[in-house]
Parts: sequence; structure tokens; C-alpha cells
Amino acid sequence: MNFRKALSLGRGFAGVNEIEFNSARTILDFDAVFIDTAGLVEGNGKHPHAIQFRREEFSEFLALGRTIVVFTAPVRLEVFLPITAVGVKPISGNRVDFKGPDHLKVFWESVRGDTQFMAHFTSALGQDFLYVSATNKSVGTMVRQERGHILFLPWPKIHGHGPSYQEICSRFVTAFRKLDEHLPPKKQTVTFPAWSTHYGWEREHQLRTNLTSLQVQADDLSKKIITTTSDLEIEDKLKVLFTGKGEPLVETVISVLVELGAKAVPGEPGRDDIVVEFEGKHAVVEVKGKKSSAAEADAAQLEKWVAGFKEQNGTDPKGILLIDAYCETPLNERIEPAFPNQMLKYSTQREHCLATTTQLLGLLLEARVHPEKRVDLVNTLFSTIGVYTQFADWETFLIALPTAPTPAKKN
Repeated sequence: MNFRKALSLGRGFAGVNEIEFNSARTILDFDAVFIDTAGLVEGNGKHPHAIQFRREEFSEFLALGRTIVVFTAPVRLEVFLPITAVGVKPISGNRVDFKGPDHLKVFWESVRGDTQFMAHFTSALGQDFLYVSATNKSVGTMVRQERGHILFLPWPKIHGHGPSYQEICSRFVTAFRKLDEHLPPKKQTVTFPAWSTHYGWEREHQLRTNLTSLQVQADDLSKKIITTTSDLEIEDKLKVLFTGKGEPLVETVISVLVELGAKAVPGEPGRDDIVVEFEGKHAVVEVKGKKSSAAEADAAQLEKWVAGFKEQNGTDPKGILLIDAYCETPLNERIEPAFPNQMLKYSTQREHCLATTTQLLGLLLEARVHPEKRVDLVNTLFSTIGVYTQFADWETFLIALPTAPTPAKKN
């Protein structure tokens, strides 16, 4: 589409034409429409005749391959727009995660600092690409309708009509122009009168029905890709258990213990790494990632945390030392023991459990496959004195994937 000029409904937008929702002025003179849904409710959007007139115009507008931008508020969107009923609930904030195609990412990076969300979708509508940070609450989605698009977005931060208002509007219009170049149709199309939509033939009707079905399938597939990508990111983080050290390793151990049903929280700064409660039992956990093996100093540090917990709480906790030994060495090249003999006597006398974080991963994977064994599996950490022997062979629960082939060089 050759974007020339835009129109705003519901709120003034600097540098963009504005018309009243219930006026007779057509939107078909324009290439894009910006709709402030809250402004429509507060203004004249409730007039039944105006609503019907605009809904019909929006349908024709989309059939021409044009774009409607909706700044979403918690209102009944289907009242104004030619869409099926969709759930929208109020929520406000600024932190947003993006998951979507590159052309939308470029657009969003240009305007994200100027926006705030005021609502989120509770039911599927289109291709979601903006989410309340660290959640699955959608606050931005793209809907393909006929040959056009409806783009649901957070609100621009527009207050008053000062210089910042002008700048925000200008940035948004500039970014939208670039985005609109990537939205089909790109070629100029023949314009048909509105009454032509009331006539057709069998093949045309069947193709239109098939296209609608394919678009629904494409939207579903896009959602599945986003969900699968998110799930894969969560699984990938578990690889920290055999590659990491420092805070990321501690955080991953906590997330694993929580998934296993334990209450696991970071210790106070300068004290134990993790404090654990499981089935009425307590443990303090020292977590380390090391280029070499564990050492007696690591066990001594753990024993210090054990003594501190007992002094503060009056109960004896289990001391668990979790080490990602040889963390910079591939698993198949780790041939030296993670816990050398010289530290075993010290730890055994103090009834420590000595395990690698790779073994903890094995325990988690086993509990996922056999959830009925979860409690017994976790209890093995509490009952072990000395070196933990379960899941010692990583090849019993991890897969050594083949290396991807190197692309052939072109002559």
C-alpha cells in the first residue's frame, strides 16, 4: 500500500487529520486510521447509527487492504470494530516483552519508550507480539482482516499538546509509515463500490472461505511458534546446571528446587546461598561453579552456613553442596571426580550431601517423567551422606546431539 495520509478517531494526533466518530465524513479518503478506543467511549461512540456506519466503513476499509491502528483500552472492541467478541481487561504499566517478526520488532523498538499499556487481552484475537513483561498477558496483537490489518497497541503517552506531544506523535507516524511498507498488499488495487460485496459466485465464495480458514491456521501456528519458543527458552536455561557459575547458577538451582516442590529462597547476603524447606525438613545449600573440582574449603563454607542456621533457628539443617565442577569442560571430557578424596572425610563426618548440579538436572528430569517418585527423589538428597551416587552418568538422561554440518563453500 502506498501510505499517503492517516486519520485519527477519538483523540487528536499531531500531524494527522481528525474527524468525529459520528460525523458523515468518510474514512475511505485515508490510508490508515488511528483509533483511541477510550476517546470513543468518552465522546460520541455510543450512538447506534454512528456505530453501525463506522463498523461498515471499517469493514470496507480493511477489504481495501488498509490498516487500522487501535490504542487499546478496556472496552468492548467488537462494538466499534468488525471483529468477533474478545475479552479485554484493565491493566497498566510500561514493561513489555516483544516476541514476533522482525518488521514489527523494528517498529516497536522505535516507539516503545513512548507507550504505556492500559489493557490486556484475555482471549485470542490475532498474532500476539507484545506481552506484559515476564507473563503471557498480551497487550499488542496484529489481526489480519480481509486484505487489511488491525494493529492493537499500547497507548502513546500523550498529555496535552506541548513539544513532547508533538515529538511522540511524529515518532509514531514515522515508525508506522515504515511498518506499513511491510504490510501487504503492496500493489495498488482496484477499488470496488461498497455494494459489490453483496454479489459473488461459488468459486469466489469458496476461495474467500478457504482464505479465512488459512488465516486462522496461520495465526494459530504463529501462536504455537511463540509458545514453543518461550518453552524452549525455559528449557535452555537448565543448561546452566552443567555450564554455569555465579548468580545464574544459583538462580537456576532455586528454580529447579521449586519445580520439585520445595520452598527454596536465597539466603541473606553474605550467608548461605539457598535455604530449603521440603516436607518438614530443612537444608542449607552451597552452590558453586568451578573450573576444577570441589575443595574442602567449599565444604567448610557449607558447614559455616549449617552452624549459622542452627544458631538462628534452633534446628539442624541438612548441608547440601551442589557443584558444577569443571564447568568450562564439555561433559564427555570430565573424567576427574567432582569431589576429591581429601575432602570426603570432612564432609562425611558432618553428614553433608555432595552432588553436582548435573546430577540435580538428572533428578529433575526423572521427576518429570515419574512425578509419583518426586518426593522420594528429593528425599535422597536429604538422606545421602557423602557423595551422591544417583544420576552420576549424564548419558542416562542427556542426549549427545550430533554436530550440525558445516555449509559447503561456494566456488
